Amino acid sequence: MNNSIQYNQNFANIGDPILQLPVDKNIPMPNEVHIIDTLFKKHKGAMNMIFEEGKDSLIVALLIIASCLPQINEAFQKILPITQKSPYFLFVGKGLLFGLLFWLIKHFYLSRKG
Repeated sequence: MNNSIQYNQNFANIGDPILQLPVDKNIPMPNEVHIIDTLFKKHKGAMNMIFEEGKDSLIVALLIIASCLPQINEAFQKILPITQKSPYFLFVGKGLLFGLLFWLIKHFYLSRKG
């Protein structure tokens, strides 16, 4: 008994030529369209990616500007008296607050835009 496998070296004859595949004129069902859209996602262009990243950068810049306002320092010093004694506590408090604000904006506001 011969247990060897014979491989065909002529790859042009393997499979069905695309022109001979069956095709019909039926409109695809919504679940079929969803499957195709999932498999073949559209790739974002370079400009779309720049604008996406630009939104994040703009939000961060605005939050940094807001955190540098003297009114914010005064509000923190009223709410947390320990921040009057050490600027490090003020920086940590503002960092946590504005980090949380950035996360909320990015994940709840911007996620609704898509």
